[in-house]
Amino acid sequence: MPKAVFQDIYRDLKDEIEHGTYAYQSFLPSEAELTARFACSRSSVRRAIRLLAENGYVLSQQGKGVRVIRDPHMEKPHGYDGLETFREMAERRGFKPRTETLLVEQVVADDEIAQLTGFAEGSTLTHIMRKRYADERAVGTDESYYLTERVPELTAEIVANSVYAYLEQVLGMKIITSKRRITVEGVNESDCEQLDLDGFNAIAVVRGNAFDVEGIMVEYTETRQVPGFFSLYETAVRPAR
Repeated sequence: MPKAVFQDIYRDLKDEIEHGTYAYQSFLPSEAELTARFACSRSSVRRAIRLLAENGYVLSQQGKGVRVIRDPHMEKPHGYDGLETFREMAERRGFKPRTETLLVEQVVADDEIAQLTGFAEGSTLTHIMRKRYADERAVGTDESYYLTERVPELTAEIVANSVYAYLEQVLGMKIITSKRRITVEGVNESDCEQLDLDGFNAIAVVRGNAFDVEGIMVEYTETRQVPGFFSLYETAVRPAR
C-alpha cells in the first residue's frame, strides 16, 4: 500500500522543528513554497500542517501564516516513549545505554494474551523481555509481543542491540504510529528484583501498540520505568466551541 505524501511532509517538518531549523515562534514557509519544495499538491501540504497543529507543533494564524509553537529545548520528553529507540534516547540525553535480553520465545496467543495485547487469539507471537540500563543503573524493563509473520527471526542478539533497527534496516519496515496508555502503579515483585528503585514504591508504566505503514499492528509492549528517569511532555488541544 503506497504511503500518503502528507505523512512524509509531516515527518520532515516535525523533525526540522525539533532540530531547530524552524525556531520556536518563527513561521513556516508559505504553502506555495512548501508545495514547490515537496513537489506535491496543496492538499498534501494542508493535511501535513493540520497534523502538525493537532500534535501541538504549529498554529495557523489568519493573514500571517503558520507559526511554530513547539519549543524543543523546553519540551523534550525524558523517558523512553516507545517509538524512539533506547539508543536514540541515550544519544539525546547523554548516558551510556545497555540492554540485557532476559527472554526470547515463540508463543501462540491464548485468550489471556489476546486480551492483554490486542492480537487475535491463535496468532503466533515472539515474546521478549529486556532490561534497560543507563550508566549501569537498571532504569526499566520492556515486555513485548511481536507478530511473528511480520517480525520474523528475532534473536537475543537483535533484542540486545535494537529491535527497531532490525525492523527498519533489515526488514525495511516503517513503524508509523503507536497508541499508548500511561499509568503510575505500585511496584511489583519483579520490579523490586530487576530495577534500581532507590527507595521508590511506585513506577511509570507505558503500555503501547505499534502499527506499521499498512496499518497492521506488529507490536505490543509494556515498559516499566523508575521515577526520576521517566517524564513525558504532551500537548493538549482544546476543541473549538
